[in-house]
Amino acid sequence: MMDRELSPLRGTALTLLLAAALAISCLMPGAARAASVKPQVILDRPLALAGEAKPFYVLVRFQVPEPTAATTAKRAPLNIALVLDRSGSMAEGGKLSYAKRAAKMVIDSLQPRDRLALVEYDEVVSVMWPSAPLETPAMIKRLINDLLPRGSTNLSGGMMQGAEQVRRHLDGEAINRVLLLSDGLANAGITDPANIARMAREVRRAGIGISTLGLGLSYNEDLMQDIAENAGGQYHYVEAPEQLAGIFCRELQSLFQTVARDVALVFEAAPAVRTVKVFGAAAESKHGRTLVALENFVAGEQRSLLLRLETSPLILGQTALGTLRLSYEEVNGKTRQQLAHEVTVQVSKAENEVQKAANKEVDVEVAMVEAERRHTAALKTYQEGRPSEARRQMQALAADLAGRQAELGDVRLAKKIEVLRIEERQMQSVATASASAPPQTASAYLKASKQRLYQAKKGRRGSYLLREGDKGFEVERLQKALTAAQVYSGPIDGTFGAEVGRAVKDYQQRQGITADGIAGPATMHELGIY
Repeated sequence: MMDRELSPLRGTALTLLLAAALAISCLMPGAARAASVKPQVILDRPLALAGEAKPFYVLVRFQVPEPTAATTAKRAPLNIALVLDRSGSMAEGGKLSYAKRAAKMVIDSLQPRDRLALVEYDEVVSVMWPSAPLETPAMIKRLINDLLPRGSTNLSGGMMQGAEQVRRHLDGEAINRVLLLSDGLANAGITDPANIARMAREVRRAGIGISTLGLGLSYNEDLMQDIAENAGGQYHYVEAPEQLAGIFCRELQSLFQTVARDVALVFEAAPAVRTVKVFGAAAESKHGRTLVALENFVAGEQRSLLLRLETSPLILGQTALGTLRLSYEEVNGKTRQQLAHEVTVQVSKAENEVQKAANKEVDVEVAMVEAERRHTAALKTYQEGRPSEARRQMQALAADLAGRQAELGDVRLAKKIEVLRIEERQMQSVATASASAPPQTASAYLKASKQRLYQAKKGRRGSYLLREGDKGFEVERLQKALTAAQVYSGPIDGTFGAEVGRAVKDYQQRQGITADGIAGPATMHELGIY
């Protein structure tokens, strides 16, 4: 049942309880020896109708094998800069204290062969510890202990000083990364978001990634996401300071388990293709070549992107649409891998055969990508102060998606409809609560929703849809919540197996939710993890 009142902040207490219960340990036995990253390329219509100029969609999926005992090898060294916000707002809620603990956890997780720089910033940027091998961790921790909150937020200055520290010791064999933490708006130094995004792109071109951690409700989530996307890193929304150590840990684990870097994906369009648009990653097209910017690949990760190809009307026979080329450097193998996939279509006059050949999997992904685009637009409307219009946009999108669901019959579409209905009611709930704390409640809703859409854009929808066979942090979080709800007593191992499925179904039955054993948005919302 989906008609109960849904608060935008429901489950926050449970979320904080689970965060506090995390056993933080980022020490990894080693990363998987770089397994080949082979994309799966799926065309929506392998058979097309002659004379038709309907666009083609190409779904590209990446799945990197999990690390195994047989393939583990010594991980690549890290060359990182930890950039900490020490502005006056970090005094609130003990944020700086938790940031210090998280920073010291990072230090404990590194090895002497790793390089670390420590940068702190308010309106002034200071290098607390210039980049050096981690040989005196106790001394660095003492410097961290001395940090006190003060001043404004020169985010761009802190970011660029962190990048400079990494650049001075740029290592072709290391993972070069800046970890940027902020809890507030950029109000000192360079503050224009477009200029900061441009600076982030320059950092990436130098071979350095930037991952961002936005803490609390007062920072600009669009800016922090733009920095991460332009610099090839990850963006993390940290709802409460108690979660900082766990999220720093997740970021470190991804660095430890990086198996492929310097990734380049190019689509070379055939003459029949007029335009190419990429969903799920930044791309640039020039002279028939579309270059797609991709992040490093991490062991065990799944990622996808979608290409839309506009063509001229096609004639009978086989027609080439283009060539997809993927290249990357293996982190441990130190060799450059190059793969190519020819994308072709057979053109026919048999309309019935063309319809039968349509690929449902790609059709579902197209529907999801379009839904996420419209969902993002509705959030923008809401953020601009037009909540009633935003709710109408969400309602219209849910109705349209229900039509696609009736046609395609896929659980992903059904759960996306759940998302839209829940969030539309959250918008209403925030408006109703406007007399108490409108900026805080609206900000919490927007940041959480944008974080889910940020992940979904890359084909990662585990923040609102988990089922048997899924793995990772989101499953681990689900297992903790089910344990707290006293319906699960199995291992907290990040694997959605049959036992987790039974626990989900048991919980759904108790809560009056459709008992399908799939942890969708309604189930997660009741568990306090949506």
